[in-house]
Amino acid sequence: MRAGPISGIRQRSRRDGAAIWVVLTVTYMVFAGSVSLNEGLAAVGCASLGTLWWWSVGRRGGLRFRFDRESLRPLAPAILAMPRQTARVGLHLLRAVLGRAGGGATRERSAAGGGATRERSAADLAWATPDGEAAPATRAVGLLTASLAPDSYVLTLDRVHGTVVTHGLEEAR
Repeated sequence: MRAGPISGIRQRSRRDGAAIWVVLTVTYMVFAGSVSLNEGLAAVGCASLGTLWWWSVGRRGGLRFRFDRESLRPLAPAILAMPRQTARVGLHLLRAVLGRAGGGATRERSAAGGGATRERSAADLAWATPDGEAAPATRAVGLLTASLAPDSYVLTLDRVHGTVVTHGLEEAR
């Protein structure tokens, strides 16, 4: 990890800033759902704030991610498992909705099946304790993939104590 600006960012910052601004503006308009003056002004404002944030953080940030094949390896299984896990969460929510319609006795069952936290040793998770130049990228991708599934997410990654606390649906365990 190196303190100070990332080398080469000053040569590309105007071009990259303009590209980021355009992408943010177009993305906002796509998700806005309608084209109007108000949405256009909101898109310009949000894109400008996002670009300003990128500009200030990018110039001051000293952490540079170096991705390699090994650090990106967990993404494919996580993405492939998303439809199955999304269906599992949908069923869990459907049961909760149907259970509440039935009366008070099912409310306790629904509350009990709402999920649980789980603490694991970071040594058991390859992404939590990587080595080498790609270690920050490996941790970031591992944290993303562990939280990408709709039925679980990482609450804390405590590298000092060597623990990872996750929350997930009990039925998924």
